[in-house]
Parts: sequence; structure tokens; C-alpha cells
Amino acid sequence: MQRSHTNGDQALSQTSASLATSQGASHYVPLAPGQTLAPPATARSWPTILELFHAMKRRLVLATFLGLLVGMAAAAAIWLAMPNGKHRAQALLQIKPANQRGVFQQAGSGDEFNMFRKREESLVKGRSLLERVVSDPRVSKYPDFKSADDPVRFVTEAVAIGWPAEDLMSVSMRGDNAAAIRDTVSTLIDLYLKDTTSNELRERQSNRAQLDKNMDAIVKRIRDHEERLKKLSELNAGSSPITNNELLKAEMLHLASLDKDLRDDQKEIDALTIRMQLRARQLDEMAAVAITSDDLEKALERNDEVKEKVAARDAQKKQLEKDELKSTEGSSYVREGREKLKLRQSELDVVTNRLKPTVEKEIRAGMRRALLIAEEGDKQTLDFRKGMLKITQDKYDKSAARIKMLGHASHEIGIDTEDVKPLKDARTMLEQQILGSESLSNAETRVFLREPAVVTLNQNLTQKVFLSVVAFFAGCTVVMLAVAFLEWRSRRVDSVEQVVNDLGLRVIGTIPAFPSKQSLKNGDAAQSQNWRFVLNESVNSARTMLLHTAKAQNMQILMVTSAMQGEGKTSLASQLATSMATAGLRTLILDCDLRNPSMHKLFDAPLTPGCAEVLCQEIDVSDAVQPTSVPNLWLIPAGQCSNRVITALAQGHPLETLFNRLRGQFDFIVVDSCPVLPVADSLLVGQHVDGVVLSILQDISQLPKVMTTAERLTQLNIPLLGAVVNGIKPDIHAYGYNYVKQLPA
Repeated sequence: MQRSHTNGDQALSQTSASLATSQGASHYVPLAPGQTLAPPATARSWPTILELFHAMKRRLVLATFLGLLVGMAAAAAIWLAMPNGKHRAQALLQIKPANQRGVFQQAGSGDEFNMFRKREESLVKGRSLLERVVSDPRVSKYPDFKSADDPVRFVTEAVAIGWPAEDLMSVSMRGDNAAAIRDTVSTLIDLYLKDTTSNELRERQSNRAQLDKNMDAIVKRIRDHEERLKKLSELNAGSSPITNNELLKAEMLHLASLDKDLRDDQKEIDALTIRMQLRARQLDEMAAVAITSDDLEKALERNDEVKEKVAARDAQKKQLEKDELKSTEGSSYVREGREKLKLRQSELDVVTNRLKPTVEKEIRAGMRRALLIAEEGDKQTLDFRKGMLKITQDKYDKSAARIKMLGHASHEIGIDTEDVKPLKDARTMLEQQILGSESLSNAETRVFLREPAVVTLNQNLTQKVFLSVVAFFAGCTVVMLAVAFLEWRSRRVDSVEQVVNDLGLRVIGTIPAFPSKQSLKNGDAAQSQNWRFVLNESVNSARTMLLHTAKAQNMQILMVTSAMQGEGKTSLASQLATSMATAGLRTLILDCDLRNPSMHKLFDAPLTPGCAEVLCQEIDVSDAVQPTSVPNLWLIPAGQCSNRVITALAQGHPLETLFNRLRGQFDFIVVDSCPVLPVADSLLVGQHVDGVVLSILQDISQLPKVMTTAERLTQLNIPLLGAVVNGIKPDIHAYGYNYVKQLPA
């Protein structure tokens, strides 16, 4: 130790005001002689932010490690637990405008393409088609459809129809299972195109039949007119000119023919109207139409799954017939074959019963489509008949007018020629439509697949990354706060203010934290020397406070103890004794930590003879006193501890005798004792000393244990002078020490 003061008189002349620069002196409160200080109990349920901060610093490595571990686990859990976003499967269908229209178009028929698009859109999402989709093995195997209360409704809500372009229809579906939505859209498109192809083929056949029927009617009327004109020409080319009576007779015959045509057209129109009304009623009552067993069986026989089961049954039946020919009645092969045949038949029955509702719906859907196709043909025929009725009505009106105003024969023939022209124009148009229908018979359908179902995956990366980062920081923060809270529950000493405010103890002084050996080795000499000066001045400040108290209370023997082991009591006792010795006082260090002695190691002295031998009266006290390398400082080591020594310590008389002899030989005696809480040795020693100083180590000592220690000392009327806080960090202790410098000898 560097000597900063020359003698004890200079130290004793220090006043309390001169010590105000130190951390401990700012809390100094003078005590009356014999007065003891009982620390108040301070128990709080929740820490302050500053206390949590200090607790976090003490367990920073552990808190950081656990926080990162839990944070990464939470982030991984969120990443794995969060479902991906809704995937989207989409297929594109090409819709072609019609290139063939009816002969007689009604008002608004120019919107045929828009009407066709709306009809196809409604067919794609029709319940009959969707029922077949969800019953298809490619779709029904997925759990989403098995667990749904109404699979058809589930698909209806999930499937969306869009029009990226006027002639492009998109069929899309969103869901969590990419394979499920892809297979669903593909199955829906396949069944829809299959129905559309067959429907369009039937519609083309129906249109062609209707065109042929209309052509026959026009050709017949043209032939009738041509025959009449031929007769008129023959009459006109005769030997005598045609008389008005003859023309009138011919025109009346023509008028009667036109009247018959009018009645036929009107009768056909009435029949078509009634038939269309009946079909509309049939469409409304389609759900209640009974399906015959023959139709149902024929439809089931066309099903692929039923075909497979029937083939398996027939194969087993043939095998059984062979086994029956080879084996005797009742043989094992025959019995097994019959059991297998029954099994195949039961499998067929199960499949048949399962498919019956679906097949019935398909039959009804086919009947409905047939009715719709027939209804469309009737509409075209009705339009044709109305057009023909108008033409015939015009001719009828002209013929009636000609009957009133007969002229010469050539004029009449010219008029008849003009009357047949609309029919010829209609025939020409029908011929063009027939040629168009023939070219369409081998052409592709109006609806075809442009792009198959393609799945666009949505991994939901942005939201997953965001929530994983939030989970990481949340988990890390929670764990670090939990570690800090648990550390705070230990109520370790964070600062000098905590000792004063929470424990109510007088702080005699503060000792800076010892730097690590590595930092001293790596640091420069000036920094190391500055720390030693700070340490000396801190110890000297605490020494001055104790000497002032000793002078006021006639105190000579001072015991240094702590609540638990490892709180710096031995180091503090040696530093205080050394400082008093350097102040010119004859000082003795008495090691009463008999169970775990260490003072002899600090001064490189032998363990025995020591205090234990003196208490057992094996040697005289003068033989136990050993000089040290520090002037004015002597040491009595602990000696060899045994049960006999602890017994002698508990008796009290040997220790009291030891202290009485030492009082006359030394100015000041510093006693290093055991911690208070583990054993009772320090309480036994404390009853024979003049005062006790508690050693508190910042970030190590715990407030409840220090408080318990103080309570035990005060309950035994042991004078508690205060506490010295060790391990003060440089940022807390460094202020005011810019004045520390090495003084000349």
C-alpha cells in the first residue's frame, strides 16, 4: 500500500465536512454512544425500471442467451404454425362468337354472344355439374370436401368466374391445399367441356333437322307457285286470250291455296306455342320426374367405376365356373370362389347404391339439356313460321286485291313472278345456312380449353416474416425481462443509495471494484497506478470515518463481517488494518474466521500458531502475534480449527481474556470473522467487540440477507457502526477522483 498520510494525528484531525467528497461520507449520520441502528424492512412486489436494469446487467449473458434461444424458437414456431396464404388455381376457356344465326331474327338477337356467355357462366356453376365434380374420385379424396357439411356449397363459394377478355372465361378457385384446388378446377373444366361438346353436337343436329324441315316447306310453296305460273303461261299461250273469268277463277284458286297456307302456318305456330309452354312446365317439374329403372341401369352401366366392378364380378364368375368344373361340390376352391363372387357382387352393389343419386341427377340434367335444346329448336321454327306467315299474308292481301282489279294476263303473270321472289330469297338463305351447318359439323366447338388449371402459390412470406420477427423480439424481450425479474427477486444490492434507502444502514465508505487480472495486465501503467490511488483514498476515507467514530465512542476493537461468504469482508478487513497502520496506529489483524481462514494467505504467514491455539490455552497470546511486511501492522492467524476450539469460542471467557490482553498492546484491532448467517461464530465474537462493520458487495449481496444480518446483530445489542460497500463500478465511483495523484514522499 502507498502511504498517503504520515501519522494518525493527521488522520484523526480530519472532520466530517472534509470527507463530503466521498460516496459514503455523504450519508454519514452521527450515532450517540451505545446507539445501534435497526434496518427497516422494505419489501415491494414490483421492481422499478432502474432496478430491472441493474438486475439485467448482472445476468446479461444468461438473459441474452435465453432470450435469443426463446426468441428464435418463437419465431420458428410462428413460421411453421402460420398457414400459407390462399393459393389460386385458374383455367382459361376460349368462347367463340356464333357464325350462324337464324333466318328470321327477333329484336335483340344481336346480343346472342352476351347471352351465350351468361348461359355458359351459369352452367359452370350449376349445382348439377358441381355435384358430379365433388363426387368424382379425383376430388372427393381430399379432406376439405369430406369434412364439409355441403361440399357443393363449399365449391360454389370457392369457385369464381371472371372475364379477362370478351372471349376468355377464367374459372378460378382459392384454397389452402394447392393439389385440391387444382384437381377441383381441372375436374370441373373436364366435365363442363364434355357436357358442352355433347350439347353443342345435339344442338347442331337439331338445327340441321329444323333447317331441312323449313327448306322442304319453302320448296313446296315455290313449287306450287311455279306450277300456277306454268298453268297461267299455258293458258296465255293458247289460241284464244285468257278471259277475266278464267283469271278470276285462277286467282281465287290461288287465294284459297294461300288461305290454306295461312291456316297451316297459324296451326303450326299455335302447336309450337303450346309445345313450348309444356316444355317450360316440364323444366319446372324436372326435379319431381321419376327415373325409370331401365334408364338408371343403362346409365350406371356406362359409368367407369361400375364397369370396373362388373368386370371384376364377371371375371370371378367365370373363374368360379371353371373351379366348379374342375373340383367337386363343396371343395375349398369352390367355397372360396363363391365367397369371392359374393364379395365382388357386394362391392358392385355398394358402388351402385353410392352412384345412384349422382347418376339420377346426371340423367335429369341430360333430360333438362335435351328439353332446352328442343326448346331452342322450337324457337327457331316458331320464328321461321312467323316469317312465312307474314310472307303468305302479304301474298294473300295482294291476291285479294288482284281479284278486285283484274287486268290483262301478262300483267298478272308478272305480279305472280314478283310474289314468288321472297320465297326464293328465303330458300337461298336457308341453303347458305345448310351449307354453314355442314361446315360446322366437323368444326371445333364454340367453347374449348385455352389454358389448363395452373396453381399460383401464395406462401404469405411478408406476413410470416413480419410476425416471426415480432415473435422473436417479443420472446427475447419477455425472457430477458423474466430473467431480470427473477434476478431482482434475489434483491441484490445495486447501489449505495439502495443500502441507505432500503436498509437504512449508515454507509461508512465505498471501495471500488477490483479490475480483472487481464485488464491490469493489458492496461497501461498510469491507468493501473491511478486505480491503486483511488483504492487507497477510498480505504483511507472509510478509515477516517471509523477513527472519528472510535474517538467519539472510545472504540478500539472493530469486527468486519458480512451476511454470506464471498462478500469481500476479508479483503476489507486487511485494507482497513493496513490503512490504519500506515496512519501511524499500532494495528493488529485478528483472524476469527476459524472455519475458513484466509488472512494468513494475504500476508504470506503460517496458519499456526494462532487464535485457535490461544482459545484452547495451548500457547500464550504473545506467541501467536506475527509481524507483517507493513509497518505498525501485526497478525494473529486463525490457527487449526477443531470442535474444541468452537466450544471454547462459545464459552466466551477465553475470547474475552484474549481481547483484554490485546487492548493494552495495540491502538486498534481489526477482527475478521465468519459470515453471520451460515454459522453463529460471528455473533459470539461480536458480543466482545466495540463495533461491527458489514461488508456489502455490490451485485452480490442480497438485501433480505443483509437486513437479516443487521437484525441479528442488533437483537444481541452488538454495536452496528454501518456498512462499507465494495465493488463500486468506475462510472459510479469515479467522480471526484480527478484530484487523485501520486504525492511526493
